[in-house]
Amino acid sequence: MKLAALILAAGSSSRFEDGHKLLVEINGVPIVRHVCTALEQSKIGDIVLVTASRDDAVAKAAGPGRWRLVENPRARDGLSTSLRAGLRSIDQSADGLLIALADMPGITTTPVDTLISAFEDNPGAIVFPVSTDGRRGHPIIWPRSLFAALGAVSGDTGGRSVLADHQDLWHPVTCDEPGAFTDIDTRADLETFVAADQTTRRK
Repeated sequence: MKLAALILAAGSSSRFEDGHKLLVEINGVPIVRHVCTALEQSKIGDIVLVTASRDDAVAKAAGPGRWRLVENPRARDGLSTSLRAGLRSIDQSADGLLIALADMPGITTTPVDTLISAFEDNPGAIVFPVSTDGRRGHPIIWPRSLFAALGAVSGDTGGRSVLADHQDLWHPVTCDEPGAFTDIDTRADLETFVAADQTTRRK
């Protein structure tokens, strides 16, 4: 089975005060690289990092690795444009596409591989993590049958509408890792994440 991955990293970070959230270091590693490394160490095949056009800072923060860079010159027009840019760059014969958000530094390889295994067992499904209290998280793995629908999305909503339209394909996977449900939008989000991360490391 062939699986590709997109890491969406072309946002403007407009809600993050005094800087770009993806460049902020946690434990000495930029947020965007945390996500790239988690996927790099997983069972996923081709990995594409989508950045805004001429955004060298995010690409440099990601650094070298088993991912390739795709620039989105229309990043200001919303998340859907990054989704399309990434979709155009992958092998269209891929059986599935994992989509990850670059502002979720708590994502780790173990739950990613669990999602991949679940998709391998359910290749026509939409596979995603779900918390014990019912919250949906990321990343999400999409079957090839929905690539066209994802490519037709507009605005800044990503695949949310496609997910809502295809609940019959949902295959949630219970996940107890908070990183699958935590993104960084503001400085307050970052402070909360770092405090929780430090507490976990002390245990």
